[in-house]
Amino acid sequence: MILVQNHRLPLNGSKILAVILLMGMLFGACAPKVLRPGGGKGTKSPSKKTEEAEKKEEVKTGAKKEISFNNIALLLPFQLDKVIDSLPNKRDVDRSSLALDFYQGFKLGLDMLAKEGDNFKLHVLDTRDNTGEVQKLAVGKDIVEAQLVIGPIFPTEINAFSSAANLKGKLQISPLAASNPSRYQVENLVTVTPPIEIHAQVISKYIADKFGTDGKVIIVNTNDEDSRKFIDPLKIALDALDVHYTEVAELSEIEVNLAVTGKNLVINGSGNQYFVSPLIADLYRLKTEQAYDLSLIGHPNWSKLDFNAEYLKTLNTCISSSYFVDEANDGTRKFRVSYFDLYRVIPSEFAFKGFDTGVFFGRLLAQYPEDYVNRVAKEKHKGLSLGFDFKHSASAGYVNNFVRLLRFNGTTYKPL
Repeated sequence: MILVQNHRLPLNGSKILAVILLMGMLFGACAPKVLRPGGGKGTKSPSKKTEEAEKKEEVKTGAKKEISFNNIALLLPFQLDKVIDSLPNKRDVDRSSLALDFYQGFKLGLDMLAKEGDNFKLHVLDTRDNTGEVQKLAVGKDIVEAQLVIGPIFPTEINAFSSAANLKGKLQISPLAASNPSRYQVENLVTVTPPIEIHAQVISKYIADKFGTDGKVIIVNTNDEDSRKFIDPLKIALDALDVHYTEVAELSEIEVNLAVTGKNLVINGSGNQYFVSPLIADLYRLKTEQAYDLSLIGHPNWSKLDFNAEYLKTLNTCISSSYFVDEANDGTRKFRVSYFDLYRVIPSEFAFKGFDTGVFFGRLLAQYPEDYVNRVAKEKHKGLSLGFDFKHSASAGYVNNFVRLLRFNGTTYKPL
């Protein structure tokens, strides 16, 4: 069973109709599903015979069996307070789309667990993308009574919430922010999206294994913001593994530093398509016309940019990513069908992330309601789009270390 409460969403004045319509999208599929309480994985719905026996027992003892709920608070920036017309327009829907997609995926994850027999009480709270509102929510009844808090999702809101809330014995889940969690200094914060430093560690280990002793590693550092955030921790990780590299700043410096015989690996951390496209074209020329043995590693965001597919494939281009959906997976197909049947839209990246987050933390809470805090770093899980493998430190809290390496195969990036 899932009880969804949303009493923190605005319901006053001339905005009532608009909020009702938005809430129809948010909560239209949230009618409680009554399943056998307290069950675990594989639990089936009770038979009519069992239900009749339980009813007779209730009559005999005079007491109705009490259902225990796992209490979760979900804080997302729906920003329904910004709806100013009697009906929401496209801008209103677009403003809420990230929160809406994540919520719908998260709810579907809890629905799956409910079918297995677990019970949840989900409080959905609108942070309004406002730090003042977040601080008010942080000390409210819904947060005080929640066993587990999911959100907020933006760094400024995470900081505001953490400074105001008293979550002793509970966890605060940061489901989407990729910022370094050490900035918050919150020991019970759980960061689901691995920060770029984790990507750097995974890539450096791959480089050490494949190119460490018999290859030439060249870092093309454009010194823009994306490049600095990516390259600086990568160099630290490479130094720790004693991997030697040459650092250049211009395209013209690459060829003179390549090994004529043996393997060459070029790394670039820029997200600027106008720089990266000429870089890839030049490396392709060096490999196909000058016969250099060349491979390329790029920034995680390259998966969202448009580059020449032939060039990427020829260069054996790899990127790191915490997010990957295997379209051939039966679970993926079932999720897509269920999501579309419920919401009449195709699930986005945030819907997939919401689903995986709901399944992992919902199951963790249901299985270990009194001890889930101590279990989060011990349990590992591979979802439809995300993996979960947490390491703990006093300064950063629990940080997900699950990062994949993907290689471009001519049409898309696939895990190595």
